[in-house]
Amino acid sequence: MIYVIAGGARMGAFQLNESLLERITRKLRDGWKRVEVLLCAMK
Repeated sequence: MIYVIAGGARMGAFQLNESLLERITRKLRDGWKRVEVLLCAMK
């Protein structure tokens, strides 16, 4: 029962922060691409 409540709370929070998470993951992906480009340029 506790797991169900915790899971529901987590899903609710996730739905609220979904757009924020999408923005963060997009920024991280862009950052990693830049890092890869820099590393490739340094080789």
